[in-house]
Amino acid sequence: MKKVWWKRKRSYFPGLLGIFLQLFLQINECAATRRIIEKNIPLDLQTYPPVQLLRLNKHVLVDNGLFSITFSVPDGMVINIKYNGIDNLLENKNKENNRGYWDIVWNRAEKQGDIFDKLEGTRFEVILQDENQVELSFTRIWKTLNSSSLSMNIDKRFIIHRGRSGFYSYAIFERLEGWPDIDVYQGRIVFKLNEKLFSYMAISDERQRIMPTAQDREMGRQLAYKEAVLLTGPSTSFLKGEVDDKYQYSVENKDNRVHGWISPSLKTGFWMITPSSEFQTGGPVKQDLTSHTGPTTLSMFFSTHYAGEIIGLRFRNGEPWKKVFGPVFIYLNSVSSDDEGIQTLWKNAKEQMLIETQNWPYEFPLSQDFIGADQRGIVSGRLLVNDSYMSKTLITPNSTFIGLAAPGDVGSWQIENKGYQFWTQTDNEGYFLINNIIPGNYSLYAWVPGFIGDYKYMDYINITPGSRTRLQTLVYYPPRNGPTLWEIGTPDRTAEEFFIPNPQPKLQNQLCITHYEEKFRQYGLWDRYTEIYPNDDLVYTVGSSNYQTDWFFAHVNRYIYKDDGVKTYIPTTWQIVFDLQEVKDFSNYTLQLALASTNEAELQIRINDQNPEHAPHFTTGSIGKDNAIARHGIHGLYRMYSIDVPSDLLAIGSNTMFLKQNRGLSSWSGLIYWDVIWKLPKDQGSTFDTFFMKNFKVISQDDNKVEVSFTKTWNSNADHDLPLNIDKRFVMLRGNSGFYSYGKFEHSEGMPALRVDEARIAIKLSQNLFHYMAVSDDRQRVMPTNQDISHGKVLGYKEATQITHPSNSPFNYEVDDKYQFSSDNKDIKVHGWICNNPHVGFWVITPTNEYTCGGPMKQDLTSHSGPTSLATFFSGHYTGPQLGVDLQDGESWKKVFGPVFFYLNSDSGNNHQTLWEDAKRQMFEETKKWPYDFPQSKEYLKANERATVSGRLLVNDRYISEDPFYAKSAYVGLALPGDVGSWQTETKGYQFWTQTDDSGYFKINGVIPGTYNLYSWVPGVIGDYKYSLNFTITLGSEYNLGDLVYNPPRNGPTLWEIGIPDRTAAEFFVPDPLPSLTNHVFINTTHRFRQYGLWDRYTELYPNEDLVYRVGVSDYTKDWFYAHVTRRTVHKQYIPTTWQILFDLSTVDPSGTYTLHIALASATSSHLLGRINNPIRPTPTFQTAGIGQSNAIARHGIHGLYSLFTFEISGYNLQIGENIIYLTQARGGSPFNGVMYDYIRFEGPPH
Repeated sequence: MKKVWWKRKRSYFPGLLGIFLQLFLQINECAATRRIIEKNIPLDLQTYPPVQLLRLNKHVLVDNGLFSITFSVPDGMVINIKYNGIDNLLENKNKENNRGYWDIVWNRAEKQGDIFDKLEGTRFEVILQDENQVELSFTRIWKTLNSSSLSMNIDKRFIIHRGRSGFYSYAIFERLEGWPDIDVYQGRIVFKLNEKLFSYMAISDERQRIMPTAQDREMGRQLAYKEAVLLTGPSTSFLKGEVDDKYQYSVENKDNRVHGWISPSLKTGFWMITPSSEFQTGGPVKQDLTSHTGPTTLSMFFSTHYAGEIIGLRFRNGEPWKKVFGPVFIYLNSVSSDDEGIQTLWKNAKEQMLIETQNWPYEFPLSQDFIGADQRGIVSGRLLVNDSYMSKTLITPNSTFIGLAAPGDVGSWQIENKGYQFWTQTDNEGYFLINNIIPGNYSLYAWVPGFIGDYKYMDYINITPGSRTRLQTLVYYPPRNGPTLWEIGTPDRTAEEFFIPNPQPKLQNQLCITHYEEKFRQYGLWDRYTEIYPNDDLVYTVGSSNYQTDWFFAHVNRYIYKDDGVKTYIPTTWQIVFDLQEVKDFSNYTLQLALASTNEAELQIRINDQNPEHAPHFTTGSIGKDNAIARHGIHGLYRMYSIDVPSDLLAIGSNTMFLKQNRGLSSWSGLIYWDVIWKLPKDQGSTFDTFFMKNFKVISQDDNKVEVSFTKTWNSNADHDLPLNIDKRFVMLRGNSGFYSYGKFEHSEGMPALRVDEARIAIKLSQNLFHYMAVSDDRQRVMPTNQDISHGKVLGYKEATQITHPSNSPFNYEVDDKYQFSSDNKDIKVHGWICNNPHVGFWVITPTNEYTCGGPMKQDLTSHSGPTSLATFFSGHYTGPQLGVDLQDGESWKKVFGPVFFYLNSDSGNNHQTLWEDAKRQMFEETKKWPYDFPQSKEYLKANERATVSGRLLVNDRYISEDPFYAKSAYVGLALPGDVGSWQTETKGYQFWTQTDDSGYFKINGVIPGTYNLYSWVPGVIGDYKYSLNFTITLGSEYNLGDLVYNPPRNGPTLWEIGIPDRTAAEFFVPDPLPSLTNHVFINTTHRFRQYGLWDRYTELYPNEDLVYRVGVSDYTKDWFYAHVTRRTVHKQYIPTTWQILFDLSTVDPSGTYTLHIALASATSSHLLGRINNPIRPTPTFQTAGIGQSNAIARHGIHGLYSLFTFEISGYNLQIGENIIYLTQARGGSPFNGVMYDYIRFEGPPH
């Protein structure tokens, strides 16, 4: 295998001798490598470059001529691996602490919420540096009992050898006596590789392939849990429609020896080699992650995967502990010949794995805690099986798993985690030899394929340095009470011999089809049970049924659809039917039940009695959190039950055993959480964060009120922690049917720059209960279920789904899209869900909009299918990234969001309108009480701490009236000082809005002290008003601004106009949707614009020529399409369109200046060009720059951010008689690019 480094270092080999040595070393590389380990440093290593160490500012680089590796100091993060001419095998766009690192997941004892810790070192030391080896140490010492950090000493080690194409890593974890109680759930090494280079992953000979990219997953559709994603638009076309899930690539510890990634273009491999499983937990068949999409490669030392928290490390009462994890070997290889490729790299990696395994335990690690070969012991012996019902003589089993682990109960090795384990398999005669055992006290355990149960040797085995323990012949007596009458399956601790169905065609992973033995790793097999047994549960008849075809691999729940269309899961009862020729009176029969895995289950067994009201003859009780069904594991923790069956329960002839899995669960559980979407300046993408809170406090507690606080403070030492201090509050009042929630976000001095794109409260209601949703009087209905949506057809974007296989037939071919239920801030007062049985409502009531962003017309989400309800404080919906909280380094900012009220109501009838009307009544009550007097945060200001601003607004437009006229129903509001109209994108402060009365008077109550300006816009009038001065509101003050006069944009008399200046496009022609893309809620309502796909109706309505509007003849309600969109071609491309406005002028002043006002209700990726009387004029008469990111066309918004453009038109461009304005929206490429016009007005020269 030819290495790139021979090219780089050819100068070390002069002349023909150099060529000879190159060939010799290539042929003998594996043997030479082995000699390097077994001896100190052989003479031929002098032909390799020496290892060099270079100290840099906050980094250290080690180079052995074959590759170089760079670490951060003193953190000990691997930030760069240079090899084969590649500057960095790791992902450069990631932060330095997110490329190669150790991490653990832990929490404080009895506390909720896991803590993710990347084990940053605080001290760096060079343990050894010479020309043949460098060993580095990055340590972190726990120092104080008052610290909230991980109470564990960490020593991370890295070793680089001369002549080795790779490096080793190991770590020593230590706790001293008396340290605080903690739970530790996961420990591992992570490498995140260069996304552009590494696309081919190999786990085993059969499981290897080109993998999807991280971007493919982001663009895909999440399935039942976040790790499982359906690839809907992958960059590699053959992956489309497949499922990617990291758990599909799990491997048992005994097989987890080598895995990794290959760069096909550069023919370079990156491999994780685990030479021994002694430091892993859970024994040889414990499963864990390997490599997965990212590209990511892991070395998992311990985790709860496939076992649950029972296998986590639990430290109590100051327990001391120390353990060495590793070394593992990170191996790099490459080929340069065009004839060699992926399989050459994989084969070489396996060969290197065998070398590493043969050389275990290594002799080069310099930590005194790593025990060398000469200090280890050996145990040998022979294990036989005694089962008199199978053989009169002792049975010699083959391939028995036998091992040493910490003393415990029978089978306890499955969950043993603090010590080391040493396993082997017996030969054909039952003999075993366990080498390289670390000194200590052990029990010897075994399990025998083909036999049930577990073996444990009766005595402890004490291993001392260099000891050799020869055990006598050991005999295992498996559980047995009598002869076998019948059996189902093979006792091998897995369910793989049973019937494993094919996956749903739309949920496949082709790799698991190609590698048929692992077809159980396909996604969604659990739901195939219901499809295979649609009416009745499984019945297995002993003697005629075949367990390979007639026994489903997992006893799962059945999904059903209730009358109201909701999918739910119910328990299932399987039957085993068997005949007995005789039954011995007063005898006990025995049912031996071996379970390969359980997850939140309870197995009840009844004999010849199917009445579930009767007590079962046996129950396991609640067992298991393996989660192996969801994680495609085919086995988890093994459990064995020997169940006595009294003869009086049995009958001569036919008998039936009923096995009921009694825990029926829905696929989703209800929860309420706050979340934000945020990113730091250097982040490539945003982070969705439900911000785990660190502290809990009861703020007040008496008979009338309880207020509780959950807080988090920014942790500057944590990896990528949201740099905000957050205080979430919940309040419950006596006599109130509901609860309140509010929160305080604070960014203070010393915190880094931050952008927050969205903040909200999300409520995920029970899918089993809530089916009817109400957003307004005219937008409420029974909603499709998650199952309806998941089985539907995704349309132009992931949120829009055509229901193709509904649980409720009226939904057939309807469209569901959460954006169809958006509302303006001013109208988001109450929305929620209703449960039919019992008749209960859950409502989100927003008593004020002062803490929301973007003003009264900003649209946002409300409730949608899920069932989900939201209280959204700010987001980029319908505005784009212009609306987000941008905070600079050290900028001080503080804001209280809420309270919002979560109201619960019920009645004895079944009338949805009763609950809806009551929710509206409660909304009015909450609004009247604002600002509330009960929140106890000092940041929330009560009514007596607030101010009032009043005045009157008039409009002065001399072309409408000689005198100023009343600004009737004008929106008047206070917001932070800014430009005219800046309130639309203002997010950091509070806004206070009202509407004027018929005489233009306004009064704004409850204004929080601060500096503001006053803004307004007037329906029927274009443009925005801004008061001439900023002013400061003080506590308890009242301000009367008197008469204010707005002078809207106006240069001359109106010659013609199109539309109504109301900041929406609702008055224009909104077509009917396609029949197959209809939501019946919006038919013949004022919300008809919320139908899906209306943008494509333009091409159907104007198939050959674009829109032409003739002033004085055309009617804008019929002849002006609601959105100036692109045109869809026959090849489904979207091209720009040009609309024409035809108008007559009886006179023209060639020297005069005419004015064209174009008010836009929304713009998305648009560029508006205008030409007058010459459609092919090279230079437009007028144009906008690239405008808009509102995305209101796609999201059925009818308006987004308002903008006004005023263009001066020279009279020489016009002519007496017919004139034509050509309006071109010049940005093609997407159906959603375009503008919505609010109003267009053409004015003559001033007079």
